[in-house]
Amino acid sequence: MKRITATIAAFAFLVLASGSIHAAEGEAHKGQGTVNRVDANAGKINLTHGPIPSLKWPGMTMDFAVKDKQGLAKLKAGQKVEFKVAEQSKGQYAITEIAPVN
Repeated sequence: MKRITATIAAFAFLVLASGSIHAAEGEAHKGQGTVNRVDANAGKINLTHGPIPSLKWPGMTMDFAVKDKQGLAKLKAGQKVEFKVAEQSKGQYAITEIAPVN
C-alpha cells in the first residue's frame, strides 16, 4: 500500500511540476500599437500601444524584445501593428508575434 501511495504522490508531483513549467512560458496577450523605432540587430522594437486589458496595462510607449528578429525587417516607424506579448521571466515581456495592420 505504501508503494502505491508513493507512486501516486510522485505522479501527482510530476503533473503539478509540468503545469508550472507550462505556466512559466507565459500566456500571450494581444495588443495594437504604432511602431516608433526598430532595432533589428538587437531584436528590439519601440511601440506606442493601446491598453492591454488582460495585463491591466494602460496605453504607453515602451521597448520590447522580439522573439523573431527576422520579422522586424518588414516593419518601419509609423506603421500600425497587432502583436502578442508574453512574460518570458518575472516582469520581463517579449513580443511573440507581430504583424502590420492592413
